Amino acid sequence: MILAIDVTKPLESAADKFSYGGQMLLIGMSVVFAVLILLWGALELFHLVVSTIEKKRTKAPAPKPAAVPDVETAASDDDESELVAVMAAAIAAASEENPEGSFRVVSFRRI
Repeated sequence: MILAIDVTKPLESAADKFSYGGQMLLIGMSVVFAVLILLWGALELFHLVVSTIEKKRTKAPAPKPAAVPDVETAASDDDESELVAVMAAAIAAASEENPEGSFRVVSFRRI
């Protein structure tokens, strides 16, 4: 229970001073937590809006990937340059599907 303090007369006793300080403490903390709750609510609302937009984007049909030549048929040929070209095409097709990922060819090994 918060007691009303008459501000026209000075605070004389220590109990009056502590009571007034306690009231100011409770009011100040209430205001701070109320603002924090409002900010939290605004952030949750923003997250809700952004997540629904992202869900709508992911539901859109993905474009069909480009046809990638079969590596096994190219490996049966004796021409090394054709094998390297097929591998480079496969890597290019994979990088178009996932542009954020990084892929680096270290070496080619013939099986």
